[in-house]
Amino acid sequence: MVNMTQENRQNSKFETILEAISLIVVISIFIIIQLPLHPPPDKMIIYTTLLLAGILVFGWRKINLPVAKDNKNLIEALILVTAFSVVVHYSGGIRSYFLFLFLLPGLRISASSTFWYTLVVWFYTSVLIFGEVFSFPQENIQAKLGFISSPVNLAVLLSWSVALVAGYGRYLAAQLQKAQSSTTLANLEKERSINKLKDEFLFIISHELRGPVTAIRGYLELFMNNREKLDKGIQDLTRNAFNESDKLTDLIAELLDVSRLEVGKLKLKNEQFDIYKYIQEVLQKYTREANIKEIEMTLKPETKEIKVLADKDRVREVLQNLLENSLKYTEKSGKIWVWVDVKSDQAYVAVADTGKGMKEEELKNIFDRFYNSSIESQNVSAKEKSIGLGLFLAKNLIAKMGGRIFVESRVGKGSKFTFSLPLAKNK
Repeated sequence: MVNMTQENRQNSKFETILEAISLIVVISIFIIIQLPLHPPPDKMIIYTTLLLAGILVFGWRKINLPVAKDNKNLIEALILVTAFSVVVHYSGGIRSYFLFLFLLPGLRISASSTFWYTLVVWFYTSVLIFGEVFSFPQENIQAKLGFISSPVNLAVLLSWSVALVAGYGRYLAAQLQKAQSSTTLANLEKERSINKLKDEFLFIISHELRGPVTAIRGYLELFMNNREKLDKGIQDLTRNAFNESDKLTDLIAELLDVSRLEVGKLKLKNEQFDIYKYIQEVLQKYTREANIKEIEMTLKPETKEIKVLADKDRVREVLQNLLENSLKYTEKSGKIWVWVDVKSDQAYVAVADTGKGMKEEELKNIFDRFYNSSIESQNVSAKEKSIGLGLFLAKNLIAKMGGRIFVESRVGKGSKFTFSLPLAKNK
């Protein structure tokens, strides 16, 4: 994305330069025709032609037609060549002071389009040049140095000049593309280096945090195991601290998994298990929080056994992330539904809620690393904000287990996340 933006900026800058040159040339035309030229140009026709050409080119650029950019440039170049041929004809024909105008469309199309389009413009320009010579014959041109040149010779020289300028334009285009490629490669290498540093940093920090957090959890468990010796206030504080340490442990696990995922060292231990019963076990962890927020959490009943082949621990990570998001964004007295469907050779697990929902344009980015939706930015306190790794990790874990994950959401209507897992084959 960044590289495409830089390339577009460079092309836009180049086109702006060409447009500035064209504007200077047009102003020069208006100045030159005021001079005592021989033969005298037909000013009215020249003014009218340039005005109409400007209107056509401007309108052609502004009209939103389903036409490729190269095709638009070609049509624009052909319009300009035609207009310049009229200017040349009514200002002395092959003796005109404005023969240099034929060079501009070829230069522009060669520097901004393909070789074949450049060839088309050159051929069309040459046809108009020789058409002027043969349709409106003129006397030979007597030079001050003594030699005589026929109009045909001048037409050949002019056509050759247009070809040379077009060739130079192609050279400029090749150099520009080469510079863009070098910039793109340099940016990609820089991004790889930065991402590698970030991954190493995440891994080191996560690994170093595990020890202290494990120790803290151990001390808190000692307090909780001797809660009869503590008053109720200290018991509540200890329980809250233990719950927060539990969240911190999950976050560290996420960071480590992301680091392993980026370097290709994340290993899965696939096994067969009943996904419905496993969801029941995972939901028990969130029953208390749902009751506090008065959120009705429902697991739709399933009568048959649904065995999948997946990594139980990774499935738990995905489920926890989806459930925690639903609890975070669902307001008091809201609802959360969880159910399992079987289609073909896949089991589909859905987590839906009546929460705040997301904007449609955000859904395409929701699984990106470090992405936070505008709903979170506006409605979640700093303490509750996530670092944007949960859904990124969930998507990659599900993909590694042979499934996929997708989302449906509307602002104010809630969200529904669904992920699939391959069914276990009966032996």
